Amino acid sequence: MMNEIKEVDLSEAIEITSKNKTKLVWLGNEDTEEIAAILNVDSNNVIRLMPMEVMHNNPESLKYLNKHVLVCYHGNTSRIVAQVLKSKFNIETFSLRGGITKVLGEN
Repeated sequence: MMNEIKEVDLSEAIEITSKNKTKLVWLGNEDTEEIAAILNVDSNNVIRLMPMEVMHNNPESLKYLNKHVLVCYHGNTSRIVAQVLKSKFNIETFSLRGGITKVLGEN
């Protein structure tokens, strides 16, 4: 429970990133413009990070991710990466519940 990850829906994700002046972090191969279009947000609000980069970076280089919302295909990878960031580096992030597949299913 102490390392519980907060999963959010798209409207919560947009609210969180707006309030905290953070971004949506795409954890997949597609470019950020394509993901921004799917999520219906400005492409400047999306950055890309490969999940393995989290494992190979030092904690100081990952601190910028604090309060960002992680996004992946189905919500599983983002939840795992958020868990690693929390447990190993004490960096609080959010995970988009259901990933972009859920967003596409809602449209």
